[in-house]
Amino acid sequence: MALSEYEQKMLAQLEAQLKDEDPQLAETFTPPRQISLRRLVFGIFAIVAGIAVLVGGVSTRWWWLGVIGFGIMLAGTLYMFSGTGESAPAAQQPRRPKPPRSSFMDKQAELWERRREQGPDR
Repeated sequence: MALSEYEQKMLAQLEAQLKDEDPQLAETFTPPRQISLRRLVFGIFAIVAGIAVLVGGVSTRWWWLGVIGFGIMLAGTLYMFSGTGESAPAAQQPRRPKPPRSSFMDKQAELWERRREQGPDR
């Protein structure tokens, strides 16, 4: 079920407040970084090549070739998961200066006071 326009605006406001009030907590909810397709393909290719070299080294009893194969697999894995990829929503959203805001609790207290001032006969 899709969110209405009002609900989308409210959700965006809540996300912005969370980022302003507790950026460390907001960071835990961000999705993981995106892996580029080029890095993924090259990393898998390096892992498969490393396995082939490792098996070749084991079958010929050249231990140093097995170590090189393991090193190739390790390098392929590190290359595949390292990179400069950002999380998808952060890459799509432009950076904008943060306007000064009152906290969520301040807004709730203000709403409560307005309701109390209006009285029970609304």
